[in-house]
This record gives sequence, C-alpha cells and structure tokens, in this order.
Amino acid sequence: MKINLKLTFYIILVMAVFFHSAHAQDIENLKDQKPFTFHGTMGLNLIGYGVNGIPGRQNPLSVIFSANATASLYGIEFPFSIVISDKQKNYSQPFNQFGLSPHWKWITLHGGYRNITFSNYTLAGYTFLGGGIELNPGLFRFGFIYGRFDRRTSESPLFDTDSLPHFTRRGFAAKLGVGNENNFFDLIYLRIRDDSASLQQPDTGAIRMPEQNNIAGINSRFTFFRKLIWEVEGAFSLYTTNLGSGELKDVTDNSFLNSVNKVLVINQSSEYYSAIRSSLQYKAKSWSLKLEYRRIDPKYRSMGAYFFNNDIENLTVGPSFALYKRKLIFSGNIGLQRDNLKKTKKASSNRMIGNVNISFHPSTTFGFDVNYNNYSIHQKPGRLALNDSIKVGQTTQNLTLTPRLIFVNMKNSHLVMLVYSFLKFSDKNRFTSAFSEFSSHTTQLNYILGLIKSKLSITFGITNTILNSYAGSSTGIGGNTGISKTLWKDRMTLNWNASLMRNVYFNDGGWIVNSNFICNIKIHDHHSLRACMYYTGNYPDADNPNLSFNEYKGDISYIFTF
Repeated sequence: MKINLKLTFYIILVMAVFFHSAHAQDIENLKDQKPFTFHGTMGLNLIGYGVNGIPGRQNPLSVIFSANATASLYGIEFPFSIVISDKQKNYSQPFNQFGLSPHWKWITLHGGYRNITFSNYTLAGYTFLGGGIELNPGLFRFGFIYGRFDRRTSESPLFDTDSLPHFTRRGFAAKLGVGNENNFFDLIYLRIRDDSASLQQPDTGAIRMPEQNNIAGINSRFTFFRKLIWEVEGAFSLYTTNLGSGELKDVTDNSFLNSVNKVLVINQSSEYYSAIRSSLQYKAKSWSLKLEYRRIDPKYRSMGAYFFNNDIENLTVGPSFALYKRKLIFSGNIGLQRDNLKKTKKASSNRMIGNVNISFHPSTTFGFDVNYNNYSIHQKPGRLALNDSIKVGQTTQNLTLTPRLIFVNMKNSHLVMLVYSFLKFSDKNRFTSAFSEFSSHTTQLNYILGLIKSKLSITFGITNTILNSYAGSSTGIGGNTGISKTLWKDRMTLNWNASLMRNVYFNDGGWIVNSNFICNIKIHDHHSLRACMYYTGNYPDADNPNLSFNEYKGDISYIFTF
C-alpha cells in the first residue's frame, strides 16, 4: 500500500499538538470550563441577474454557501471557515476552500487553506494549502508552515489567461525568535520550489520552467523608555528561474555565489536580491515623529508574497501633533524616492512625496478637515542620454476640504456636510504638456435628517463634477436621496437609496439612474434574512453613440447563527 507522506505528516502534526496541549493544561481548572462548545454562522446566498441592451456581465443565477465557526474542547479553540460557490459555466468543479487554525494558550495550529505572515519580505500572506504550528511560550517565538503554494494546471483551450501551465509548487517557512509584541527579534527562512516532474510541457505554445526561491530574513522591533520604537526588517532572496540550467561553477568566480552554492545548490539562472525597511518613531503625549527608510532591489520577489513595488529607495519623515486640548490635530509626511538602483534603466526617476492632514473641531457643532497631497516625479539620464521629448517631469496635487455642521437634540439630529475635492496633474515636459495635463473639481453637499423617536433617517444630496483636459471638458450634475427606517423592535431595517446623474462627456450626454433597496430582518436570535435589489439604467441622448441599457440584480441570503 502506497503511503502519502505529506498527509501522514499533517495528521501526526495535528495529533502531536493536540495531545501536548491536553497534557499541558491545568487539570484543576478543567471543571471550570465547558467540555465542548460550538458557535459561528452559516449562510446561503442566492443572486439573480438580468440585463437588456448590453451583454450580461455575470451569470443569471449564482449560489454561495459560507460558514465560519469555532469549536472549543476544554478551552482549546478550533476556528474554521468554508466557502463554496459555483464557477462560470465552463468550469466543471466548484470553488472549495477549507481552513482551520486552532489555538490554546501559546500554541496555534494551522491546517488547510491559510495565509500567514512572518514578515513583509518573506512569508507575507500568500495563500497555501498545508499545515503549520506557532509556539509563543514566554519569550520564545517559533513558527513553521509547510504546504502547496501553487497547484498543477494544464494549458486551457478556453481561456487565454490560463494558457500558461503551472507546476505544483511546494515549500516551507520557519521563524525562530525571542521577545514579545513590543520587543522581539525573529530569524526567518523560506524555501519554495516547483516540482519539475509534476507537469508535462505542452507540445506548442509557451513553456514554463521550474523555479525555486530561498529567502533568509529578519524582523524586529525594540521599544525604549515606552516612547521610542525602532523597527527593522530585511531579507535576502535567492531566486532560481530554471532548475534545469547549467551549474554555476562553470561560468563564475564570484566567491559569494560559490559559497552559497555549497549550501543551497544554485545554478546559472539564479539571481539574488535584497530588501530592507527600518523606522524610528518617538511617541510623546501630544506629538510624535517617525523617520523611515526603505530599499527594495529591482526584481525582488518572494514566492511567499503576491507583489512588491521594487526598484525603489525612499526616505520619509512623518510628524504629528495635537493642540488646544486635541481640538486641532496635524499629521503629515514628506519624503524622497528614487529608482534605477542598479543603473540598468535608460533613465532614473526622482520623486517627492508629501501629504498634510489637518482636523479642526472647536466644538461638537462644527468641524473642518483638510487633506493635501503632492506627488512629483523628475527623470534624469541613466545608462543612455535622455531625449527631452520623452523626459518625464510631472506633479500631481490633490486638495480635499470637508466642513460639517451637526445639531442634535432629544427629538432629531441634523448633519450638513460639504466635500470639495480638487485634483490637478501638471506635465513639466513642454513637448507633451499640451496633451496630458488635466484637472478636476468635485463638490458634494449632503444633508441627513434623523428622527430619533421614529427611528427614521432621510438623506438628500447634490453632486457636481467638472473635468478639464486637452480634449475638452466633461461635466456631471445630479442628486441623490435615501430613506432608512427601523421597525419591529429593531429587528427589521429598511434602506432605499436612489440617484439621478446627468453626464456630458465631450459633447456626448446622457442620464444614469441608480437605485437599491435593502431589507434586513432578524427573525430570531439564530435566524436572519437579507434581501437586496439593485437597478442601474443608462439613457444616452439621441446623438450619443453609447448603448442604452437596464440592469437588474437581486440578492437573497439566509444566515444561521449558532
């Protein structure tokens, strides 16, 4: 009989942690705990969809089942979640994901589909199928996970996005450290690789090569005098893009790579990158100051994370303070950023980043918020001379003002809020500025009336937008209204919202109508219903080439709480 070693590993891991937890538990306190509890929610969601005038954008009928629950056995918790939904009609299998992360005191066990973070540059929330354990007794910090990070997929004859086959990708990550939440130092190691024997390459089309990733990293935080916080995290990533490539010793005399090769077995397709972030923050009673440095090499990546904005180096300073008994609060950030760290691009970009936030609330009746952002970029020559006609020099500014008035008494409440937003994009290149610069103004005025005894609220609002660019101007003006009512001793809530907008986009005009109705009913402490209806109508003018359409969507869900 063939034994599945990975399945055996998971079973042994679960049993070992469970029995260790039970053995370590204080026997004298068992009588004070319930032997078994089970609580959570289960939901069934039915979604109907219809449209005329344009092609449908989703299935006419969809069904989703979800469950989130936690079982407890003498204080040991076993949370899990399940989501099952139908796919598009061309898929033969439904979507299923099951996950479990029981914990007891300083022991946490992971099983099924999980996403765990050890640090931002190593294992950083990537969803895998497998198992793991985390131990935090006292100052000791330990974590280990193993699983499948990508499953084998063959070339799809139906979808271009699935045309590239995938190998089965498996690996592990380990964390070893000391400390607590305020002061800790962790060493992290990650190793993930493709199983080259798991996939038969297609006879035609693109061919994927098996890859491997080894990462060593640190993550730390130190607090001094309860006010000064120093954080450092970094990683060194060794990425092999083709496991079948030639041996490294045949083409290089790099002493560092040859030393690494003795331990990790790398080859001619292997490359290494680094990433680091360090911040120093001082927190006083009414003010704080934070200094942060970050550098990520070009092409830096990790098989344990989804995405990195790489080839950047930046330094930022962020002050904040409060005055007049915290009635005036100021916070801001200013920084410099550059790319082309390895001098491999034709041009380098320098950026300045700045933002200011001011909140002023002298009384409970009046308040005022201001937010301003300024992002600029300027290019300079890199490996080659930079042509002035394509040289990038841009500035983006955004200003938002939000004054508000609030009046509340025993019978009703009144809220009047004005939101004004201004956005401007400026191009410093004299060859392209005439075609790329634009600005926009958005103004929203809303009034909300709350009738406290009747448990009724009514909303009115108007919106105006203006967009200016080289091609002309685009305007939009309209209004919205809404009603919310609570009934049946707060067990039923009804909400209706509608908006009507007149848009003129470069001389092509039309009307857009949106409306939705939502009803929430708590039938019992364990049973609740939710019904939603959505409508969107697009009605262009007679000379507008856009299509006229009506779109409908209904959503009914039942939730059982136990």
